Amino acid sequence: MVLLCLIALNVHARQIITGNLTDKETTKPVVGASVELLQLPDSSSVELSKSNSEGLFVFYKGDTIKTYCVRVKHLVYKTRLSVVPKKKGMMNNLGTIALDPNTYSFKEIVVNGSKVKVTELGDRTVYGIPDGIKKSSTDGLDVLRKVPSVQVDYLNEGITVNGKSNIKIEVDGVTRDKEYLKRLHPSQVDKMEVITSPSGKYDADVDAVINIVTNPAMRFGLKGTVGVMALPVGKDAYMARGNASLDYGLEKISYYIAANGMTQNFDINTNMDRIAGVNELKRNSVQDLKWNNRNVNVGLIYDPNEFNNLNLNVSYNGTGNKTSGDAWNYNYANDVPTSVFRSFTNPNTNSDGLTTSLFYKHKFDKKTQHGYEVELKYYKSLDNTSSTDYHNVYYNPTGLIILATDPIQNEKSRTNTQTLTGQTNYTLPFDSVYSFNGGVSGNFNKYNIDNTSTLAQASTPNLDYSDLRLGGYAELSRNFKKGSVKIGSRFETSHVVINSATGNDYFSPLPYANGSLKFNDNHSIKLAYSRRVIRPSAGQLNPLESKVDSQTVSKGNSYLKPAYRDNFQFTYNVKITFGKVTVNLAPQLFYEYKTGLIQTIVSQRDGTNVFQSMPENVSNGYEAGSGLSVNSQIGKVMFNSNFRYSFNHIDRYQNQIDPTNQRSWNWNSFMMFPVPWDLKVISMLSLNGPVLDGQTETRMTPFYLVGLVKQFKNNSSLNIIAFNPFASKFFDSTVTLRNNSIYQRTETFLNTTAAFVLQYTYNFKIGKSIEKQKHNVDQPADDNSNFKLPF
Repeated sequence: MVLLCLIALNVHARQIITGNLTDKETTKPVVGASVELLQLPDSSSVELSKSNSEGLFVFYKGDTIKTYCVRVKHLVYKTRLSVVPKKKGMMNNLGTIALDPNTYSFKEIVVNGSKVKVTELGDRTVYGIPDGIKKSSTDGLDVLRKVPSVQVDYLNEGITVNGKSNIKIEVDGVTRDKEYLKRLHPSQVDKMEVITSPSGKYDADVDAVINIVTNPAMRFGLKGTVGVMALPVGKDAYMARGNASLDYGLEKISYYIAANGMTQNFDINTNMDRIAGVNELKRNSVQDLKWNNRNVNVGLIYDPNEFNNLNLNVSYNGTGNKTSGDAWNYNYANDVPTSVFRSFTNPNTNSDGLTTSLFYKHKFDKKTQHGYEVELKYYKSLDNTSSTDYHNVYYNPTGLIILATDPIQNEKSRTNTQTLTGQTNYTLPFDSVYSFNGGVSGNFNKYNIDNTSTLAQASTPNLDYSDLRLGGYAELSRNFKKGSVKIGSRFETSHVVINSATGNDYFSPLPYANGSLKFNDNHSIKLAYSRRVIRPSAGQLNPLESKVDSQTVSKGNSYLKPAYRDNFQFTYNVKITFGKVTVNLAPQLFYEYKTGLIQTIVSQRDGTNVFQSMPENVSNGYEAGSGLSVNSQIGKVMFNSNFRYSFNHIDRYQNQIDPTNQRSWNWNSFMMFPVPWDLKVISMLSLNGPVLDGQTETRMTPFYLVGLVKQFKNNSSLNIIAFNPFASKFFDSTVTLRNNSIYQRTETFLNTTAAFVLQYTYNFKIGKSIEKQKHNVDQPADDNSNFKLPF
């Protein structure tokens, strides 16, 4: 009887049936397909499943002796029936099932409304970009501006994610810069991935990654963009920007060229009050700042077949800065005037560089992600110079009669930079649910900074810095029916040599892990840990002593060491939908422990009244807090908001920094809605709490804007935006410094009489229409509803 029972159990053993769904043409995973397990011959339903973000589906109620088939349904694909072959064992893998896209023939399609489709994965959030957003945008960077959790500065176009600015930008997995995004036609943008927990594939000092995924079908034909922008701020104060791009695509290759530039002329006002013992210095200054930048991108994208992809890009970046500074300085001792002098400074800087990058990707099998990629990049500075003239004029403190004039002194610096970077990554999927990723990278940096100075109290050492860094990573990921998990580590070893001295060697193990769990379509959680590194910059290492004012000098520190951060994040995602309202909420908890923080320390030189500003590796600290990200569509109103509250702590550092606690916050929001005459109203608000940085605390006044966008029928648009209307000061910030020997409060602002933007952009596309566009599986057909939205 026991033997018969064992035989019966073996005959009717349970079996797990699994497989992968892909698009037959693009080989990309098909997400959200309905997969049904049917028992033959009566086709009775046994179990239902849905494909996850990797196209994987799993059935748990299979039987080894029964006969089954699977039926796959999706709104944009043809229904597919596949027989399940009988196999012994607990696992029955059907392999890859390729689905044929449905094709439809319409005389005309009118899109009355659309919404952003949000998909949460373990290490990233994926935003599908609907046509409405594309049509209301000027270029790829403007599309990015409308994505939740990402902030793009309207003035300087700086990009931050959750308040962090060390961001890596990719397009289709290839490293790019923000200027490259301006050459993208909005119709090319398919979706955007915001990676807040970067894997070991990326360098350890990257805080977040933004990957823009383009639609290959949109490469065909000739496309272009031309745009101009003007920002008058006040009398003789302005900023102007222009950009243009051309993109010509054939069946297997596309070429592009893009250029953009910016010029500005602003008067920066600074008021400073410094108290050191019985001595006090009050300074009022005005700086006439003339700044410009220019960028050119040229390249090609070559896809000879579905197994290979080649990208070549050459970019030129240049910046120039000319400043004329005029400052009045009033010195007091026990509240009695002791001296008055006027400082004149004329710093001029120029920075030019050429970057060449080559990217190659190969897939072994079009049905899986099995393959490798190689990326090489070389940067060479062309003309990086800095020169500053400085002199004082002294006055009688009572009668303001000129007593003396210093001779003009000069500081000069010339920097020669070379950087060579190479990286290769390998992906191996196996057993349907597991995937292994690994790679190695190399990075060689060399800085040569030649310094000269006529300042009597300053030495002028040069900086000869080289850094050879080798890295590698290995990670293993597993997909579950309702989630995923990834664990891995990056290893970096570097050899740093400064001024031909004995080199310093650093070895950094950088582990990371993340996972996600989906309870249902509306609720999911994510948990992530990563260890990151902060490396000192060339400016922080430069030992040149530079004169800031009559009583302050600044210099770099060539003995700085890397700092480290251990970051933990927990995120809960909730989707609320009723009627015409869609709200995505993402509350978050985070904790970050910081080791060997690099902070600027101001100290008084012994026996003098001169203060020195120099970066140092101060003691440890931590930051803990919570955040809330909101992405909502309420009828015709689109609203995004990101709020973070944090508690910061820094340990004692010698006698310079006392144990310090600081609470801070930041809130960024964006809203857009339609008004009559085919106009759209846009508004943005940015509030920032105090920011703690070593001895200093920085406070910023609110920044806000309101504007109108008009979209014309010839694919052009006109934007009129007012910055901080009714405010008399622009970008007003206050920095307070305290230590055992000095108190200093500095206010910096820009006077404004009116600050508004006029921006005109024209997009064009020439060539035959693409009759069959690839469907975006992250954006199902029910995104096109019958109500209008502000696009």
